[in-house]
Amino acid sequence: MLHTGDVSHLSKPAEFDTAFQLMSTIKTPNIFYVPGEHDVLNDQGAGFRQRFSAKTPTKTWYSMDYQGVHLIGLSNAGELEAFGMLGTEQLAWLQQDLAAVKHDTPLVVFAHVPLFTVYKPWTWGTKDAAQAIALLKPFSAVTVLNGHIHQVVTQVEGNINFYTANSTSFPQHCPGVVAPNAYKLPANELLQYLGYRTVNILPGNPTAAIADPTLAGTAAASITIAAASAASPVAIATASSNAGFVDVGAETDFAAAAATPKKVMLPPPASKTDLQTAFVLKLAGQYVGISDVCTHMGCEVSWVATDTRFKCPCHGSQYDMTGKNVAGPAPKPLARYKTQVVNGRLLVSYEPIVASTTNSFERN
Repeated sequence: MLHTGDVSHLSKPAEFDTAFQLMSTIKTPNIFYVPGEHDVLNDQGAGFRQRFSAKTPTKTWYSMDYQGVHLIGLSNAGELEAFGMLGTEQLAWLQQDLAAVKHDTPLVVFAHVPLFTVYKPWTWGTKDAAQAIALLKPFSAVTVLNGHIHQVVTQVEGNINFYTANSTSFPQHCPGVVAPNAYKLPANELLQYLGYRTVNILPGNPTAAIADPTLAGTAAASITIAAASAASPVAIATASSNAGFVDVGAETDFAAAAATPKKVMLPPPASKTDLQTAFVLKLAGQYVGISDVCTHMGCEVSWVATDTRFKCPCHGSQYDMTGKNVAGPAPKPLARYKTQVVNGRLLVSYEPIVASTTNSFERN
């Protein structure tokens, strides 16, 4: 088991003790931790290291080999100016560590703060991550796991796959929406913004089935960040002046939408509260918004470029580029959103058009 930090909330000895007892009930021979900023609040992490770094007492970064995989724990959640930094000492160690690893060895890297820039204005990223990523790029398969932001976010950069998942406490706004840090919600809304990730390995299927349900049982909102982005996720949307529509970016941002659907966020207008995500593509010269919610059980579908289909990881439903269901148990096509282009900006309706029971496709 790998823990990506914030074992505690206020670095109090009682919190560390309770967390340690709880984690000790998990039936696995090894649990490895890296600290979050909440673990180093009072004593530069001494209390955290005493409880959770017994195998690596002098450093909060380390590596190990397990069943053919090289695991690397990094520390980037230090206090003040050290927050969101790996530092020269740790980077030099990483270079030395990787020098002894064959490039076809799978790597799993875990750290608290994302190693890619999710949203620079909120310091959701690691300032010197580029040097670490350069060291990881020669390897054929790298998975990077992060915490901190309580968001379902993915990024792919070459052979490196970056992931963060939802949190079971302390909801945080999506990047660019309102402000960072945890916020309060009415009790009847809270479970919609908290959740967890499941990863299922199916016999004969080389791709893991990943699902991100909320504690309310619905599919969590997710964000995919373009590899070239250094400041913001794909099309951070802002409220549009056109009633019922939100601005998802400049039309030029969707130049490849005829071949590759692009995922966007649909933050709610003033009269709404729920953030949504959707895909935007271009069919017959017109922009089309397609829901990412499977019509079978509400899981989140993903675009699989190799098969040119939207696929649901939960029960195998598949949809073609128009949203038509072509395989699996889904009873309806994916719902659609209206679109507009105004002054070079692409607008998408916040409310989807309810999916019909047929597979007919209506352009909007």
